[in-house]
Amino acid sequence: MSLVFATCRLASGLIAVVCLALASMTVPAAQSCPCGEVKLLTQVNESDYTPKIGLSYARTPQYKKEFDDAISGACATLSKHQGEKNLAVVSDIDETLLDNMPFFEKHEEEVEWKDFFAWVDESKAPSLKKTADMLAQARKQGLAIFLVTGRMEKLRKGTIDNLVRNGIAYDGLYMRSNGDKAEAAEYKSAVRRQIEEMGYKIVLNIGDQFSDLAGGSSEDCQKLPNKIYYIP
Repeated sequence: MSLVFATCRLASGLIAVVCLALASMTVPAAQSCPCGEVKLLTQVNESDYTPKIGLSYARTPQYKKEFDDAISGACATLSKHQGEKNLAVVSDIDETLLDNMPFFEKHEEEVEWKDFFAWVDESKAPSLKKTADMLAQARKQGLAIFLVTGRMEKLRKGTIDNLVRNGIAYDGLYMRSNGDKAEAAEYKSAVRRQIEEMGYKIVLNIGDQFSDLAGGSSEDCQKLPNKIYYIP
């Protein structure tokens, strides 16, 4: 679910007060990068995105830097909206909030959907703590947290159980209808518009795929690294 260039350029700055639990030193903070400016790549070599490649990349300093830069950028956005009402954060789940690396470590060569569905039903994925902490701080600040995932409705129970086991609180969980074959960007942007229609202003959208972010309806977008898989 990831590509190699950064859509949002980063600038220096202090991490937001609401995210002091994540860091206690000066870190890079992202400038605003509206979702309407995020573009899907027209040519992608999907062989560059495999469990083996992604797992190796996740152990590198570059992965850590990209992840930390995205989280500090998210915190900088939240710091600009303290005290405001009717705000929301949208977050993807897989490889953004929940970490499926334990599953992919056992399926480096080939991934079958039935095996992944069984993994989801086990509800054992650990959280990606920095994302979880950032969302917790946002919710404490008064923002609504909406999780928008490509997982299908039949996986709702396993997904909720997994979130509960990791202590992740949220205000809405949007999942694909069983059998839905819409493009990810189309589905996710439509959900964001629904959230706006409820009266919320989405100030932050975070995910590991450009298809998580493209299509507008957010003030700022943050892209987390992932070379395990790519979703157009």
